[in-house]
Amino acid sequence: MKTNLKLLWYGVLFLCIQYLSAQKEEIWKETTVFEFNEPYETITINYDDEEFVFNVTEKTKFLLGKKQRIAKERISIGSTVDVAVVIENRKRMLTKILLNKDEYGEVKKFEGVIESYEGDTAVIDGRKVALTDKTIIKCNGGSDCACSKGRSFLGFDELQLGSFLTVYGEQNGDGVYMASEIEVCKNTHGKVDQEYMLNLSKDFNASNLNQFKNIPADVFKAANGLHNGTIKLGNLEFKLLDDIRVQGYINMIGNRILPTYAKEESFSEEHEVIFRFYVIESDVPNASALPNGMIFIHTGLLRLMENEAQIATVLGHEIAHVTYEHGIRKYKTTRFTNSNLGEKTSKWLKKTFKKKINMEGTLVGNALNTTLEYTTPETVMSLFNKKNETQSDRVGLYYMLEAGYDPREAASFWKIMMENTGNQKFMNKVFTSTLGMVNNIETDLGTTDYDDLGEDGMGVLVKSILETVYTSHPLVIKRLGDINHLLSTTYTNTDFYQLEVGKESFDKHMRKLKE
Repeated sequence: MKTNLKLLWYGVLFLCIQYLSAQKEEIWKETTVFEFNEPYETITINYDDEEFVFNVTEKTKFLLGKKQRIAKERISIGSTVDVAVVIENRKRMLTKILLNKDEYGEVKKFEGVIESYEGDTAVIDGRKVALTDKTIIKCNGGSDCACSKGRSFLGFDELQLGSFLTVYGEQNGDGVYMASEIEVCKNTHGKVDQEYMLNLSKDFNASNLNQFKNIPADVFKAANGLHNGTIKLGNLEFKLLDDIRVQGYINMIGNRILPTYAKEESFSEEHEVIFRFYVIESDVPNASALPNGMIFIHTGLLRLMENEAQIATVLGHEIAHVTYEHGIRKYKTTRFTNSNLGEKTSKWLKKTFKKKINMEGTLVGNALNTTLEYTTPETVMSLFNKKNETQSDRVGLYYMLEAGYDPREAASFWKIMMENTGNQKFMNKVFTSTLGMVNNIETDLGTTDYDDLGEDGMGVLVKSILETVYTSHPLVIKRLGDINHLLSTTYTNTDFYQLEVGKESFDKHMRKLKE
């Protein structure tokens, strides 16, 4: 009897020790999966710009949303997930992982532009949408919609391509959304849009751009001309590549993948958007777009690429930022509030500074805020927005496919970026190049100048400028995950062998640049 009591006591003691060694469950929101492969015993995630390895057990729950159980194989590189973790014996144990339902689940409502249609099937937001006999199509009556609230439409043929639509419906087994209701907004260019474009014109200075006068017969002749010289975006000055053949080549690809409606003269006139493409001579692997249709791609990015389809991947992504009015829409939602750029970045800046700089007092924080806004204005500030970037990936993939490019090269491109942004030697070179560019800025900030930031502050400033989808390792992995998901779902039945990669043409035009 005594032996049994003793064993029972030891058992209780063991359970108490186990209980005490396991801390309270923590919930980490919006982490990014970096690695999760067979036999699925560990998972590597990124959180707070740091990598963590969790142990996966038979008790780990894999969920879509909060309740729906899914196979662990649904979790892939780049997935955005919420995780629940406990620490046992100084090890992180994954208890639960929740895949975002809006991201990889069955979206029942989404907004996007109608890109094309054939009969009762259209492409909206890069997704296939079909009408049924019960689908209701009506105007939502917004101030910029140019149609009366509640007015009905019979089909896609009564809608203007490039219009913004909100789709309600469910996805069938073939990946097509069967619409129950569609709200229409024709997307006119109202007073707020005009106000935004006026402010945008103050954010860049193209007075030092020179137009090439004599264009060889075998070089693409852009409607707005081909250029060299310099351009100023905010307080940063960039030199355009002085190579008419490369500039023409990039403009040829860009114009090829533009959606049909965006090529119309009426679109340019109504929206104050003229698509033109510029190659910036910079080692920083980046690309960007202004809402007026000016799209920039750096030589540092081109040197990493392998073919024409990969250029189309980047240009398609940037074009989508313009056609889906991401900059203008952000302006419309923030102009009536106090959520300006400085306030939006302040949380991120303070979070970053807590790790690197003593934040007693606000001198350094205020200096950085002011310098960041002054250096890179709101319209070209690359603050990552997950929804917009995912949408641009999806729509850009459609643009390149419609132009005849193989969308699998989008995944190949992001793999290249994943390898390079994960290479510390490469990123140190990029950091040094950007630091040199910032140090050469002539500023009239007065007492709040770059000297106030100090060495650590300058480091944070440079990293904030580099925090783009092309130079941030976590964001690059996120992009790769999004593309792979689209290829395995939306484009699973695509005949890829009929599509173009463009290796020969790429090598011909990029040979000198890659020397």
